[in-house]
Parts: sequence; structure tokens; C-alpha cells
Amino acid sequence: MNGAEKVKLLLEVIRDEILPLTESETARGNVSCGSAILRADTLTSVMVGADNRSTNPIFHGNIDSINRFFKLPVHPPAEELIFLATHAPCPMCAAAIAWSGFKELWILFGHDEVETEPTLLPSLAMYRDLFGVEGIRNDNGFYTRHSIKKQVATSPNRDELQALLDDIDRAYAALRKG
Repeated sequence: MNGAEKVKLLLEVIRDEILPLTESETARGNVSCGSAILRADTLTSVMVGADNRSTNPIFHGNIDSINRFFKLPVHPPAEELIFLATHAPCPMCAAAIAWSGFKELWILFGHDEVETEPTLLPSLAMYRDLFGVEGIRNDNGFYTRHSIKKQVATSPNRDELQALLDDIDRAYAALRKG
């Protein structure tokens, strides 16, 4: 599968699987973050999760997916899968993804894109105040982080992908406004 096909499938997972779960969780008072764990070869979902901080403050969308994944009676090795997050991970989630063994991380929204969402603002402050850094490096000793939006911008079928991305952006903007 080429890069454009991969990005299209990632966007479809966000639209068709993560977003509906996120919509139901934001209706319960949770934040608009969600994630999916995908088979690398087919990009089919092994597990999808969404923010559930109303139950526990550390149950971010990424933590929810990781918890659900490791509760499966049988699951593929994490290093053979892709972790797809709607939002760039906070320090806790970034570490949990690394501890879990995922080697490839894809994100839709960077911290800079959602800085007006009050519930997500502490992530950047935590990176700075706790660790003295501005966030995680794209290439690090644990995984490689990729930006879906950067891939869309350079894709040969940019117009098709951008239309799908615009629909997803509007849906998340509506969730953030409540």
C-alpha cells in the first residue's frame, strides 16, 4: 500500500470508528480525544478507545485504547501494530505508548492546532514544566511519530484527502465547541 492509500485508510478509521465513539464520550462530558490500534498490514482496527476522564482523570483516549488492547484475551504484539491518535499525546500518553511497545504513531491534530481547547492545554505546560522540553521528538528511541496532516499536504491525491480531512476537522471543531 502506498503512502496516500495509507493516509486515506487512517482518515477513514478516524471518521468511521474513532469519531463516533468520541462523540458519545464527549456527550458524557469527556474530552474529544480518541485513538485506535491497527494492524500494520491492513490498517484494520484491533481496538478503538476514547477519552473517559469522567471515570478517572488518567483515562485519556490513548490510555483507554491501551487498556482495552491489553485486556484482550489474545492480541498481536504491539510492535507489529500502528497506534493512531486523534491528538498529539500528552506526556503520560506518550510514555504509555512507548511502554506498551508500539513502534509507529500517527497523529491527526498537533498541540499547536488545539491550543484553544482548555482541557488539552496542560499537555504543553507539562512537557515544559516537568521535563524541560516542548514535546516529543518525531523520531525517538521508542517509536516514530507521523503527522497525517503533513502527509495529506504532500500527497499526490491531496484534494481527495483534504476533502475527507476537512469533514473530520469540522466534526472535531463541533465537539470542541460542545
